[in-house]
Amino acid sequence: MGRHISKICRQCATLSVEDAKELHGENGDRCWNPRICHRRRSHYRHRNDNNRSRRRTKRMGISASKELLGTVEIEPPVPQAAIAAVLVLYRQHKNSPVHAVAAEIWQGNNLIASVKPVHCMGMRGDRVSEYLQEILALLTQQFGVTRFEDIIKEVPVQKCPIRPCPLQI
Repeated sequence: MGRHISKICRQCATLSVEDAKELHGENGDRCWNPRICHRRRSHYRHRNDNNRSRRRTKRMGISASKELLGTVEIEPPVPQAAIAAVLVLYRQHKNSPVHAVAAEIWQGNNLIASVKPVHCMGMRGDRVSEYLQEILALLTQQFGVTRFEDIIKEVPVQKCPIRPCPLQI
């Protein structure tokens, strides 16, 4: 079992070296030891990162203490590109209302299908959300896509391809 975490050292690690020496040195509680404290402070500052990387290497089955004598490069098989749905929003900027909505279906670097844009003028936010759910249901039936990707493609309103468009007069 590991050693208990010293609350004083943990708090000291958040201070600058000068502040720590002043608080815990000759004029303070005299717990400052220059041979030990620099390393211990570094340990407490980087403790979470070190533990995270240790857990990651343990999960991967690689011992951090073992050194590999010889490495063999293995080329993994190329996986079949997954199908992804990208939401396309036509709007001026992130906080402005949505002018039109579309979707694109990608497999790797290839655009394999797209949903034509539809104007959202006159629609409230809940109706736009319902429409997006309808599009997603359609894409799930045809392509097996269950959600839109985290990346949303935002296109300026001036590039709206719908004709006639009230903004393109």
